[in-house]
Amino acid sequence: MIRHLERADYQQVYEILQRFAGDSGILALQNRDLYDYTYIKKILLQCETTGFSWVSVDNKKIQGFFLSLIVSDLWVPSTLFLREIAWYVLPEYRNTSAGARLYARYKRNAEYALQNGRISGYTITRLASSPPLDYEKSGFRFIEATYMIGD
Repeated sequence: MIRHLERADYQQVYEILQRFAGDSGILALQNRDLYDYTYIKKILLQCETTGFSWVSVDNKKIQGFFLSLIVSDLWVPSTLFLREIAWYVLPEYRNTSAGARLYARYKRNAEYALQNGRISGYTITRLASSPPLDYEKSGFRFIEATYMIGD
């Protein structure tokens, strides 16, 4: 089942976020002791209240999530974008439809917000560790690539 992110989900999402960070390939993010639950709860509250954020649930266990925020453009603050900040499905659920259903829910709601003028656009990110999905087939256009030196 796909449903909205709720405050009761924060602890499970926090734990899964740590696994997500471990899969990111960024060594500096892999130390679970560095994660501050109070700070993460604030981010999750923003995701819950300003963006479109969903969890995939089976028997009260979260299988994965799609988190997004509505943010102002850095240079033109009156321009709002919906930014996907994390999309992750636990490895044991990757052969299910959980990831696809989370993505479809995000895209449907983002399109609605775009058509109604609430946002100027919305984004999706593909990490180096993500499956090689072709987002251009879903209507996205390539806008940037990020590279890193360091841990």
